[in-house]
Amino acid sequence: MDRAASGGDGTRERPLRSLTEALARPGPKRVHLASGRYEGPFRLPEGTRLVGRGPATILAATDPGSSVVEATGDTALEALVVEGGGWGLEARGPMSVHAVTFRSQTRGAIRLDAGSLEGRGLRFEAGAAIQAPAVVGVLVEAGTAGASAPSLILRDSAFEGAYDRAVRARGGATVRLEGVDFQGPRMALSQEGGAAEVERARASGGTGAAFSTVEGALTLVDVRVQGHEYGVTANQARLSVRGFRSEHATRAGMGLTATTGLLEDVTVKDAGNYGALQLTASDLEVRRFRLEGSREYGVVALQGRVRLRDGVIQGVSTADGIAGDGLHLRQVDADVDTVTVEGAKGTCVLATQRAHAVLRDARLSGCGLAALAVDSKATLESRNVDVRDTPGSILVAIEEGQLQVEGLTVKDARGELISTDCEGQTRVRLRHVDASTTRGLRSPCVQLDARSPQP
Repeated sequence: MDRAASGGDGTRERPLRSLTEALARPGPKRVHLASGRYEGPFRLPEGTRLVGRGPATILAATDPGSSVVEATGDTALEALVVEGGGWGLEARGPMSVHAVTFRSQTRGAIRLDAGSLEGRGLRFEAGAAIQAPAVVGVLVEAGTAGASAPSLILRDSAFEGAYDRAVRARGGATVRLEGVDFQGPRMALSQEGGAAEVERARASGGTGAAFSTVEGALTLVDVRVQGHEYGVTANQARLSVRGFRSEHATRAGMGLTATTGLLEDVTVKDAGNYGALQLTASDLEVRRFRLEGSREYGVVALQGRVRLRDGVIQGVSTADGIAGDGLHLRQVDADVDTVTVEGAKGTCVLATQRAHAVLRDARLSGCGLAALAVDSKATLESRNVDVRDTPGSILVAIEEGQLQVEGLTVKDARGELISTDCEGQTRVRLRHVDASTTRGLRSPCVQLDARSPQP
């Protein structure tokens, strides 16, 4: 529909004079817009399909307190730009939005407070209009108490600029993001309750947690984060990960508290001093992980339970280069299988503060202070551990820590085999040890199985 100076019947040959006139006509309708700028606000009645001609068709509102478009019921927007206003679009679905650009809103681009909205090929541009710190790209939240939770599906879309949160889901909302790119928002996804699935997403340029959930269920598949404070944070949540990569997080690749779930194929490079993986009071299993260049910790686990399988931790060092633990296990029940730790400036595997840890089939090398260490009434049971090229002690047990070692091979050791204070209940039990050094073996709290060959 082209704008016309005189009245028409709404056909292509005789277009109506204004969009307002077209929207006022009764019944379901498909409205075609010519190129140009249309000043709103506009309200789309049930059954309206509004189709523009791409970036040259602009729906705008200059009043920052009004919404450019309000849509109720089964409606659609396609191939146009929504510019300005407080909200670009306030919707109560079902609604379809295709090939639409939202830019320069002062509160947020889309607010969905009922029903469903499906978007594809959308662009969100924060623009210079953003002043308040809480501006969002898309807010998905039930508008009235007792209303059913809304749902959002967003595919092949992009957020650009300084949104506080690109997508915020609250009040039990359901969100699915596929092929979405986030460049600049402080947070890509902020979820409070409900369920969210994110697949093939990329986030960069933000300063907060890229993906965050509180009391929700979050699934991440093939997700990459560059920078941000954390790649992922979760609190009292359920987390499922299949393919995740974080680089240059200023604090940690993942910071998970009171969270349950399975994490698979996780890579974290150059994380900050909160560790590549920071796990607190959680029940988690991590499979096939690679952690490189972390400061302070590779994995730090405090309380709860953790199971680690098939992982590599490389190059852990504090800023001063004198400490940095590969696995730091504190007050936690840990089961670790088939893990390699290389180049930890501190201890490759440390169990402390009443932790109970089981370590099987581990390869440790370049451990600066110790390969295996236990203290503060913790227990560490190890089987089939290979230690190479380690300048520090191979085994350390102090402060009533208990260390049980079966099947230990040591090569190129420069420190002592065992360092222990033998205070209280401190114990080291050895069986099947193959080592070139015996220093510390005769300490009174060290027990060598009589059936084992002497080192």
